[in-house]
Amino acid sequence: MTLLRAALVLVLLGLAACQTSQVVMNQPLPTDGAGAPAYTPGYALMDMLKAPRGEVLLTLAFSGGGKRSAAFAYGALKGLRSMEVMENGRPRSLLDEVDYIAAVSGGSFPAMHYGLYRDASFKTFDEDFLKRDVNAFVFGIYLLPWNWEWLINPLFGTNDAMAAVYDRLMFHGATYADLAKRGLPMISVNATDLAGGTAFAFNQTNFDLLCSDLSSFPVSRAVAASAAFPVLFTPITLASHREGCVPSRPPGAPPVDWRDNAGERSRASVLAANAERQMDPERTSYVHLMDGGIADNLALRSLSNALVLLDKDDTELRRLARTTRRVIVISVDGQATRDPTMGQRRVVSGLGQIFSAVSGTQIDAYSFETLLLVDQQVKTLTDKLQHLRCEQGKVLDGHDCKDVQGELLQISLAGIPNEALRQRLQSLPTSLTLPDADVDALVAAGETMIRSHPALLRLIADFATKSAVVAGTEPK
Repeated sequence: MTLLRAALVLVLLGLAACQTSQVVMNQPLPTDGAGAPAYTPGYALMDMLKAPRGEVLLTLAFSGGGKRSAAFAYGALKGLRSMEVMENGRPRSLLDEVDYIAAVSGGSFPAMHYGLYRDASFKTFDEDFLKRDVNAFVFGIYLLPWNWEWLINPLFGTNDAMAAVYDRLMFHGATYADLAKRGLPMISVNATDLAGGTAFAFNQTNFDLLCSDLSSFPVSRAVAASAAFPVLFTPITLASHREGCVPSRPPGAPPVDWRDNAGERSRASVLAANAERQMDPERTSYVHLMDGGIADNLALRSLSNALVLLDKDDTELRRLARTTRRVIVISVDGQATRDPTMGQRRVVSGLGQIFSAVSGTQIDAYSFETLLLVDQQVKTLTDKLQHLRCEQGKVLDGHDCKDVQGELLQISLAGIPNEALRQRLQSLPTSLTLPDADVDALVAAGETMIRSHPALLRLIADFATKSAVVAGTEPK
């Protein structure tokens, strides 16, 4: 019987070896007639913001934290969708005012799903992801022999298999070309570049550094990279095509002079140095991407980088300033609670305890500094927009040029007023499968906290219809 089982395993391994999957790699940029890369406007913030938009510059950031964070962020989307504002004399959902959604790890699932399907997402996301046992697919990759290609094929990893799962369940072959057709909000899915230890946002600006075309890249692989929990999943790998690219600097790359700031370690100089590393074919042939929470679990660093680039473009800022009266950044953080007993124990050996510490509590310990950084950037951007508005006139479109307000807002599980509910939701594991009752509670908490956030209601008071001003209710 033992020999029979061994023979069966060998047969199954042989079958797996015969299934050589084609990993979809990123493609090079098309070239013009002279062989130069065709740097054309693409899926990047500066290009996307040139589309018509309203008076509110509204951005969201969805944190990592598995399905716990995914459900909480989805609730925030539902809350914004239910709040009504007036734009150009007609009512609109506050969700329609969102220009940019940055997301990492678990937060990438609701962000990308909404980015692709918009209103239809609110009918299908539960079935597609939130209430589906995604862990079963993870277990299948490791436990079922016919899924063991990752053991045999060095070019195919466990996360390549998960990307195929996400595509089958949710994204159905969609590429960034499909996503770009949807227009604003721009969806910035973020992973971590292992070589640089920095956040890597899936946008055309970053792909230009690799002389690569984002439009043909499957969105499922971007989400898989963002949610590639270390050890459990392998990296998603991108190829650099700069070796065969006629030397020319991408238009969206940080200027070289940012790198030479006389020893100043500014955000701009760090961005420039990282861009130089990725554009150098002798240093970068491949970019290996893992969970976005490693570099930034709040998804605010990529937004911060975008604000640095935006702040340097006075032409684009001047155009934005004319219409923008509110700058709102909402951080939606599904953080886990810290284990208060860990420091009292001599041995921490449980795999679950270690995973929880690495994936949640230790990452969150550095999030406060990120919040301070982005808060200051929002204030600086708001002041600059006000200055640029008043340079163009004392009254713009019927509003005082000084009527510009901006703020970083945060909603998190830690802010749930009901102590029992807060402890219950914060103690949920960082997992891709949760009980339906917990999913429903997380969604309800996110929705309620957005709808009743006093600072958000204050900022949109001049735009809101009566239906947007919702009395705060404590989550049950």
